[in-house]
Amino acid sequence: MTQSDTLKIVIVGHVDHGKSTLIGRLFYDTGSIPRVRYQEIAATCRAQGREFEFAYLMDALEEERDQNITIDTASTFFKTAKRPYVIIDAPGHKQFLKNMITGASSADAAILLVDGAEGVREQTKRHAYVLSLLGIRQVVVTVNKLDMVGYDRKVFGAVENDIRGFLHSVGIVPSHVIPVSARQGENMAKRLGHTPWYSGPTVLEALDTFENVHGDRTLPLRLPVQDVYKWDGKRIYVGRVESGEIRKGDEVVFLPSGKITKIKSVEKWRTPDLPSAGAGESIGITTRDELFVERGEVIARRDNAPVRTREIRASIFWLSDRPFQAGASYTLKLATAEVTATAVAIEERLDSSSLEVTERHARELLATEVGNVAFALKNDIAADLYGENIALGRFVIEDGTLISGGGIIRSLAADSGGSVQTVRLDDKFIINDDGSFVDLTRERREVDFYVTAPFLDYLSAGNRVLFRLRDPRQVEPVALMAFEHNLRFSFGRDGEKINLILFRDAGKTATAEPEFGGL
Repeated sequence: MTQSDTLKIVIVGHVDHGKSTLIGRLFYDTGSIPRVRYQEIAATCRAQGREFEFAYLMDALEEERDQNITIDTASTFFKTAKRPYVIIDAPGHKQFLKNMITGASSADAAILLVDGAEGVREQTKRHAYVLSLLGIRQVVVTVNKLDMVGYDRKVFGAVENDIRGFLHSVGIVPSHVIPVSARQGENMAKRLGHTPWYSGPTVLEALDTFENVHGDRTLPLRLPVQDVYKWDGKRIYVGRVESGEIRKGDEVVFLPSGKITKIKSVEKWRTPDLPSAGAGESIGITTRDELFVERGEVIARRDNAPVRTREIRASIFWLSDRPFQAGASYTLKLATAEVTATAVAIEERLDSSSLEVTERHARELLATEVGNVAFALKNDIAADLYGENIALGRFVIEDGTLISGGGIIRSLAADSGGSVQTVRLDDKFIINDDGSFVDLTRERREVDFYVTAPFLDYLSAGNRVLFRLRDPRQVEPVALMAFEHNLRFSFGRDGEKINLILFRDAGKTATAEPEFGGL
């Protein structure tokens, strides 16, 4: 195992639901506690006239011991047979929410803790919503303190239904919901037999099912420029590949500047000539053309680039004691870019624990409140929708010099340089083992089609082509193409996905009388 195998886990939940006890038990059960530390905690507990407190293994600060609360984000290591972990304890008190977000923002996965006796509380829901805003999708729920309710299966079932329902509303599907007693050790590292009705994994087993999150190579290339170095007579653009893969010889575009070039070299320190680099790797590149670009640009492929925009709509979470106000200007930080953003409108103000809309067209958001906000940006930035690419779909907000909030992009207006984008079907038409398809899900502008003879010949041979659509507005241009070229189509919907299958009846040709496509 190497450090690159390490998985970072954040522990979140209501302040009194037992986070520190759960973490202390994990350290104890994995043998991660130095004997001297264990003896120190045992002596402290004896001096206080109480049983051994696993919580003290995490609450190392004297101030925390005196107050019996966790007031800061702390990190430490433990190991399973599979890999090492960094486990982050995040505060549960409402006034410590900013520290909780600081810890969670660097996590790959989360344990959401719920007290089985008390059930889901306001802070539980608020923390769950923050996890969704931060893009943490690997979540296991532990229903703790079941020893206090006699390991009652009905109590567990009621809490499980409640938390699953709320998590579903914020777009999180928990990997597992586990009944535990952190104090007793039930279902932490092993089963003690108190929950024979539960057949799922222990907490440690569930953690080992999580995947290491170092970016996604299957997504489009996104390489935010961190800095530009001049070295050995060349300009090196450095940054971390957030998603996708970059190769020597690739044609790329820098956005928002729009400059186009080819990759001359992919480099790392002491490795000046790599064939490629992928998501999660920090690299430098040189280009065929000497470009003068700055920090904040994003390198992408021309055929699947982020949007250059000055208008976004976002869901934001506000943390500052000074209210977020409609009409005020803030600094928005997205990847390595910084831009002045004016809050044009707070379109909806939401209760962060219920997600109910409490006010439309609000004047302000208070600390810990959530809102759907329209921003106008002073300069162009490159951005993605949060649902398409987390790396360029989430941001933080500075008020003055303080980080005061964060958010995710729900919609944006593209600076298209034209109202219609012509899609050449030779470039988009793909045939593989799963069939043939044209993917339009990332085309944000209105489209029309440049239809080629090979594409029509493929359909004339009796083949069908699946068009994957972004939204219903793209049905019209595909239908128009079908009408113009004497094709037929069938339309279908799979959940939120829109599919249209294009085909030609046997014996029909492009010169035949036109026939309307059918549904």
